[in-house]
Amino acid sequence: MTNTKIEWADATWNPITGCSKISEGCEHCYAERMVKRFPKIYPNGFAPTFHANRLEDPLHWKKPRRIFVCSMGDLFHKDVSIEWVCKVFDVMKRCPQHTFLLLTKRPEIAKAFTETMFHFGFLGSPEPPDIIKTRFSHVWLGVTIESLENLGRAEIALQTGFKHKFVSLEPMLSSFPIGQYLFPAEHRDYFKWVIVGGETGPGARLMKYDWVMYVLDACRRHKIPFFFKKWGGGNKSRLLDGREWNEFPEAMK
Repeated sequence: MTNTKIEWADATWNPITGCSKISEGCEHCYAERMVKRFPKIYPNGFAPTFHANRLEDPLHWKKPRRIFVCSMGDLFHKDVSIEWVCKVFDVMKRCPQHTFLLLTKRPEIAKAFTETMFHFGFLGSPEPPDIIKTRFSHVWLGVTIESLENLGRAEIALQTGFKHKFVSLEPMLSSFPIGQYLFPAEHRDYFKWVIVGGETGPGARLMKYDWVMYVLDACRRHKIPFFFKKWGGGNKSRLLDGREWNEFPEAMK
């Protein structure tokens, strides 16, 4: 098992690594920095790469874990082949004891994947979408939103075929009305978990208290679990309003 210092996961699993910058939140990417530090482990640099030797790792982890999938890349990057994605999903299907957490800045590709694979047969004969949702109810799709400029990712993520969705506001670079996506509405799903965190590393941009409190208040109002990672920058504190916020959805516990 690959242990992790990421506060909201128990382990990471990286059968696919690599990515490319797509928005302002990518400016100080921790994964890209790490790849540069370990060229022997990542001989292809930050180019999307499939690691066959890591693919079946979760099959050997018997104790249930919350697993962050592709923490060193984006499973739904345009240069990640559908064959690679299917291999990852095949392993996840065989490990219902775990909760798999996918996090992407490309929900439009995740949506296309669910439309073509979930609705028209996944790793076998075609099955109704509801059966597929049940089979993969332990796989959560998360979308990263950093600022008002990429708020549109929220609506797309909620249109995917995953039963459970969450949102990561990290690095949080501005205030934006995420609260409108935290309650069920006609013809639209909602996010069932919210993670907030400031930017870390060299050149980190500051996250404002008012931005975070707006999100916390919205989560309280709609009874959505809220996880506060840290302030970021030079401030490693995890305290918000005098306490730590380590809430998880019941389905993940």
